Amino acid sequence: MTEKMDRRKARTRALLHKALVEVLEEKGATRITVSDIVEKAELNRSTFYLHYTDAIDLLERVKADIWTGLTERMKNLNPYNYLSYAVRNEPDPALVKVIEYYGEHADFFKVILGPNGDPAFAARIKDFLKDHHLSKILDSRPDLADTIVPKDYMIAYFAASNLSIVLNWIETGMQQTPRTIALMITSILSSGMNQLYGISPTMRSEPVVERFSSPLSHGPTT
Repeated sequence: MTEKMDRRKARTRALLHKALVEVLEEKGATRITVSDIVEKAELNRSTFYLHYTDAIDLLERVKADIWTGLTERMKNLNPYNYLSYAVRNEPDPALVKVIEYYGEHADFFKVILGPNGDPAFAARIKDFLKDHHLSKILDSRPDLADTIVPKDYMIAYFAASNLSIVLNWIETGMQQTPRTIALMITSILSSGMNQLYGISPTMRSEPVVERFSSPLSHGPTT
């Protein structure tokens, strides 16, 4: 009985989450209402209130769940690995995992990162990349302060461009595999680091981490 109820709750929440994304796309994050959501989900209001207090509660909890899953993957990124994989014309496997996550939740990301979404969510992703990812290379090089492109500008540029590539991929129907998109980002970041700052794989301070073995490492998925 409990298992059946759990499945019913999961199904109801999935319907509400899907309806939320559809309403967000139509009205934007500031204009969503419970009425709009339950109409899209074909559920009654009492069912909605068994799970959430209001429309904003639903939105915030969905964003929190997505953010947790995204950061669980992004925290494994190491830009030094980009350099090492790029010279072999391969994407960093950890980055492939991040792109896969974007693909798995493409409907949500397309809306939340789009014109009717939440600008703060995109800023949060870029801030995470700047603070916990890209700065791993540039912050370790104090000599870069006098270069033509100061490191803080380059970190901001890479964070924004990486997100733009992912969003363009989603908006154009994800015609390429996650591995292909990851290779684009791997190559762009590696090339920029090398050409602007002379940073190469041989300068890394830690070994390449082979995190997993996946069919994605050998060819596109179907």
